[in-house]
Amino acid sequence: MIISINKGGLSNRIKALVSCLRYSDEKNIQCGVIWKVLNNYNKEVHLLNCQYNKLFDIKKVSEISADLEDILHYDTLYYSHCLMIFDKDNIPYNFNTFNSNCNIKFSYNDNFFRRNIDYMYNSIPRNVIENYLPYFKRLKLIDELEQKVNDFSMGLFNDNTVSVHIRSWNRNGESGRRDFLFNIKKFENEIEKRICDFVEKGIDDFKFFLATDSQDVKDYFTNQYINKGRIIVYPRNTRLDTSRDFPEGIQEDLIELFLLGKNKSLIGSHFSSYSEVAWWLAECPEDVVIL
Repeated sequence: MIISINKGGLSNRIKALVSCLRYSDEKNIQCGVIWKVLNNYNKEVHLLNCQYNKLFDIKKVSEISADLEDILHYDTLYYSHCLMIFDKDNIPYNFNTFNSNCNIKFSYNDNFFRRNIDYMYNSIPRNVIENYLPYFKRLKLIDELEQKVNDFSMGLFNDNTVSVHIRSWNRNGESGRRDFLFNIKKFENEIEKRICDFVEKGIDDFKFFLATDSQDVKDYFTNQYINKGRIIVYPRNTRLDTSRDFPEGIQEDLIELFLLGKNKSLIGSHFSSYSEVAWWLAECPEDVVIL
């Protein structure tokens, strides 16, 4: 068995799980997951206070309730937040040229060869994209969440809907990224540019679906922004700033992630695995701008 045991945020855990799903097929072994609930800032750098079975219903994945010392006899434990590298992908050495642009550096799990594909988007070779897409498609939400994704997107999303993910890095321990990476004006400018493009083409039925980690960002684009009528947001019952503290908040984070993945145009945030996973869920559209 290979076991996904990543303790990061929601999207980093998804990347680890997808990697293990692919590995299990490649090696013809079982796939498991240990999904640790994190609910105390005194013990952890970040929170993720929701059980696996309240989020996903993925066939051929066994949730394992065991202490680490009880599972050491299994073949492989996969801790990494990176998508797994396979020799058959034929990724060239030093392929990954990603720069975090902040004082928190991206950590590779292929340190010697730097073949990691994380955050490389359209630079990723097509054969590698095709190798990974089936495993992102295999991700299945529990029925309750799947229904909410479908009910919201049906009738609201069309071919002219643009997904927008704005990461503000406003959570505990994220100031090292916020100070360097968060610039709301960049997103506003990109949205305005696209509005002009739609208008020039005579297209009027366009919207921007916004997901963010910040209540302030959401409030600005839905209440103050000059084109607020073009902005769609999911009607959350939980506040964004504390979403990781409660199971319901994590569930709504996951709903918004899958909604981002419903559209074929994406404006995303630099160094955000949430934007990255949304791109994979959308089947890796070429129309992606990362700010």
